[in-house]
Order: sequence, then C-alpha cells, then structure tokens
Amino acid sequence: MMGFFVNNWIFGDASIEEVIKRVTRIGFDGIELVGEPKLYKANYVKSLLEAHGLKVCSICGMFPGPDESDLRAACHPDPSERQKALDYIKSCIDLAAEVGARSVLVVPSLVGQPAYFRSKEEDLEVSKEVMVKAAEYAKETGILLTLEPINRYEVGLINSLDEAIEYCKDINNEYFRTMGDTFHMQIEEPDGIPNAIRRAGKYWFQHLHVADNTRRAPGMGTIPWREIIRALYDIEYEGAVSCEPLPKGASPYEARKGKIPAEKLDEELEKGLTFLKHEKEIVLELLNG
Repeated sequence: MMGFFVNNWIFGDASIEEVIKRVTRIGFDGIELVGEPKLYKANYVKSLLEAHGLKVCSICGMFPGPDESDLRAACHPDPSERQKALDYIKSCIDLAAEVGARSVLVVPSLVGQPAYFRSKEEDLEVSKEVMVKAAEYAKETGILLTLEPINRYEVGLINSLDEAIEYCKDINNEYFRTMGDTFHMQIEEPDGIPNAIRRAGKYWFQHLHVADNTRRAPGMGTIPWREIIRALYDIEYEGAVSCEPLPKGASPYEARKGKIPAEKLDEELEKGLTFLKHEKEIVLELLNG
C-alpha cells in the first residue's frame, strides 16, 4: 500500500514534538526525518511516532549541513572532506536503523551550489570512492541508499534519472539505488515524469519526493499527478511518497530557517494530501475496472 509522508525539514526549526503533532492532525502516514542525527534521541523519536501511529519512511540526507563549513561533499578533492562525507552518511544510516526507516537519501555533490570542485567528470569519479564505502555499510545495516537527481540549477553532477541509474550501476551494490523528485523531474525528464518512472522501473526507483511544478503542494500546479500515481502502480512501486512542498514565495533556505508561517504550511500540506489521496482512489478504481 502506497503511503503518504512529509519531509520534516520544511517545518524548519519546529521541535520534533510539534512536527509530529501537526503531521498527525493533517493525516499523513508518517515523516521523512531530516538527516541531522545529532538533533535526535532515536529511541525517543521512535516511541513518540509509534504513540501517534506514525512511521519514518526515510532519512533525508542534507548536503551541505546547516553549518556552511560542514560540506558533506563526497566529490571534494580533499580526502579528509570526503571522509567527513562518509562519516555523515554512516551516521544517517545508523539513525535510519534506529528509528525503523527504510532508506537514506544521498547526493554526491552540494545542493544549491552547482559549480564543480575540479570538473564534472573528476568530481563524479572521486565521489564514487565515498559512495562505494557507504553502500557497503548500508548493506551491512540493511538500509537502502537512494540517490536523488536534482535539477541543473541546484546541483552540478547528477540531474536526471538516467544519469542517476548509470552512477548506481558503477557503485554496483543492491543497497544503492535511485529515487525521484517531481519538482526536479519536471525540469530534467524530457519525456515526462510518468515515462521516466516506468523507464527506471521497480528495481531502481525506490523513493519519491513530491511537490508541484510551482514547488507548492500537489494539485497547486500543472504536474499530471494521476498519471504519475498510475506509473507508480505500473512498476509495482515499493517506496513512500514523501511531500516536500513550499508555499508561494518561500525558498528551501527560508524553510530550513523556520520562516514559513505554520498555518500557511499546514493548510497547503492538508490540501496536497487530500488531493493525492483522491487521485490515488481514482487510479485504483481505474485499475480495478
């Protein structure tokens, strides 16, 4: 059964207790937990979620961290910086195991900084050293790593699903696969999001972030949600659908700093969740004849 979750980084500096309270009221199945392991006492978070009937679907790795000096860049030319990236990913994997999450999101470059350290080819190649080791650790722990392609205006290395899958093939580990984000996909997938999902298929496509083309909640733009949900069913999708929208005028940087009014964010999240559930029901009716 396809579950609907929400990524808690968009709640900014709200406490985990407040986020869980708001998510429960809106009606989500759970959260995608922002990848800042030092912020959480895992057992407490897990028990709090269970008390509200919620789950953690994934740990959302953040590259870089809230401290700009904490790059977490697997593609960095300095071996000590690459080691920091590996240590960070391992800590997210540990957090995932402790809170019962299925996967950890990874990006081999810096988000919001599309420039290269050396060149695209060199940065890609050097990042694989980190990701191979991270995938080995993930396999030992039983946690999937999902590589997120991000649009060309925000990252320099991996922008499309095809590029992500080729990179995953080089890592060559069943615990290292890929995912999608509808906001980025509507920029980077030339034949449309549903076709890109079907092309990737059940094996590679393991997690999904959703926001409309406006980056607002699903249904507040022009993305073809019914066709996307149908494509997920067509590939027998096993992952979660994790909402990551932002109200009009808000940027990811404002969201992380807690500058979005709670009432506005919750209102749009509720609209988006209601819309997605409705579209899912229609798709199921069509599939069941």
